[in-house]
Amino acid sequence: MPSSITYPGNIILTGFMGTGKSVVGKRLAALLGRNFLDTDTIIEQGSGKSVAAIFSQEGEQCFRGYEKEVCRELSETRGFVIATGGGMLLDPENRKLLSRNGIIIRLDASIPTILHRTQRHQHRPLLNCEDSEQRIKSLLAGRSAAYASLPFHVDTTGMEPDETAHRALNIVRDVDGSSQFIPVKTHDRGGYTIVLGPEMLRTAGTMLRDRGISSKCMVVTDDVVADKYLQILLGSLKASGFNPEACIIRSGEPSKNLSEVQKLYEAFLKYGLDRSGAVIALGGGVVGDLAGFAAATYMRGVHLVQCPTTLLAMVDSSVGGKTGVDLPQGKNLVGAFKQPLITIADTACLQTLPHKEFLMGMAESIKHAVIRDPELFEHFEKANPNDSGVESIAQSIRVKVDTVEQDPFESGLRETLNLGHTVGHALEKCSNYSLLHGEAVSIGLVAAARLSSETGLCEQTVSQRVEALLERVGLPVRHTMDPQELVVAMTSDKKTRDGQIRFVLIRSIGEVQYGCSVASGVLLHVLSELRV
Repeated sequence: MPSSITYPGNIILTGFMGTGKSVVGKRLAALLGRNFLDTDTIIEQGSGKSVAAIFSQEGEQCFRGYEKEVCRELSETRGFVIATGGGMLLDPENRKLLSRNGIIIRLDASIPTILHRTQRHQHRPLLNCEDSEQRIKSLLAGRSAAYASLPFHVDTTGMEPDETAHRALNIVRDVDGSSQFIPVKTHDRGGYTIVLGPEMLRTAGTMLRDRGISSKCMVVTDDVVADKYLQILLGSLKASGFNPEACIIRSGEPSKNLSEVQKLYEAFLKYGLDRSGAVIALGGGVVGDLAGFAAATYMRGVHLVQCPTTLLAMVDSSVGGKTGVDLPQGKNLVGAFKQPLITIADTACLQTLPHKEFLMGMAESIKHAVIRDPELFEHFEKANPNDSGVESIAQSIRVKVDTVEQDPFESGLRETLNLGHTVGHALEKCSNYSLLHGEAVSIGLVAAARLSSETGLCEQTVSQRVEALLERVGLPVRHTMDPQELVVAMTSDKKTRDGQIRFVLIRSIGEVQYGCSVASGVLLHVLSELRV
């Protein structure tokens, strides 16, 4: 294996029939000195039948069942080059399985190219029809959302297999061995991938190439992030044939307002951004929320790419599609759901992140652990308080991904992600946003834990563990606000229903309950106890 390749996982080539997966896979495996596997061949060997025979005798549904079994087996392996059947990764669960230990590259080709290549072979059961071209168009239309969700794309039209193999090799060469790929399923059975790892901004252009995006890409960032990472991103985009421009806002929560959104609209129009272009959000949560809302509403929606540069944005605000801006009456009162094409989280950005900003992300990571991952919580209790390893970040992200996949529009289960936020948002507002979001969430988590204990929902030891962990990593657990003012602020929170303040409370580490009401006397008592 070439010494420059550090990625130890599987390299998975997928895409429509006739795009060259098997022949390119064999060439790539030879270049890397790896073994090559073809999932159709594995199925044929295991069943004793050809793919065509399985389709004709047992049906497509049975074949898809064989594919899922193969995915489960391959998810436990590493170090192979794998070519999949064209329909295997239409199933979100299969995408998740193979992404656990693999990097997925989608091969594409024009319809005339696919038609030409597939006419050479008579073993394509899905093309056994009178009008193959129309059938190809129909199948591609049905698969477009799933194919678009994959992190890397290579258009093989007009390319020889060796050239395509070297394109794939260059993609893998740029991926660090610690990188993680986290698929996110959306309600249209498509989705996107969160790409997490060091130096990923340098591969942004590669990931956006061959996706049908025009050369127009507007990067929205703030004045702090621009000094550090804007040129890296612009350089990557230009190297892949894009013609990007940047719009730089002032850093901080005060920029998250409708006036700034209008300025972005004006910048988009001046640049000539249309619906085939993309808005790229480079920065923390404020930039992601603001640029995401602008992308969701400009021309009724343009492509969005999230490039979070803070731990808080990586594990929380860039995941799940929620975008929005603040009003004087409260946070995030105007917003929209907007899913990105891809999220590129470059963990190298965390090296320049001020420690206080790092702690803001730790607050959300601990929140996720309390909600659904007791093992991650125990890891935080024992690990270095400054731990920012890719694996622990990925675990935290997966908690949110699993939640938003089940409830994409916050109609129920997703409310659990508001743990600590009812009190937290009130603290932010009453401090005139001098209290940072993560600081407010930390205190809000302590309040939620104490409310849970006071109401008998959890043992007192649970509340004590939550508070001790937050203190251990260096987050605040007390406030200086007037408890009565905090209660008034909570009544204008968007989570309130019919005037009733709703809380997410804790049953145990890893299990919470949403939609809870708390007696006003108990709430004031806990808020008073936490005041210094």
